Amino acid sequence: MRYIVTAIWSALFGLLLGYLIAQMTSVAYNPAMSALVTIIIGELATVVVPAISKEKKTAK
Repeated sequence: MRYIVTAIWSALFGLLLGYLIAQMTSVAYNPAMSALVTIIIGELATVVVPAISKEKKTAK
């Protein structure tokens, strides 16, 4: 469930961020690419950050 919610919020924030950046740089807005890239980054962060945190705790 955590990964689904992360994907939904990542897509929403990515769409907003992609639209704002496209308007500021006068580039064509591509919502599919914006959502896809931010979903991938969000899911990677969801997996990698706890793994890094766990590794540091066990090292001490």
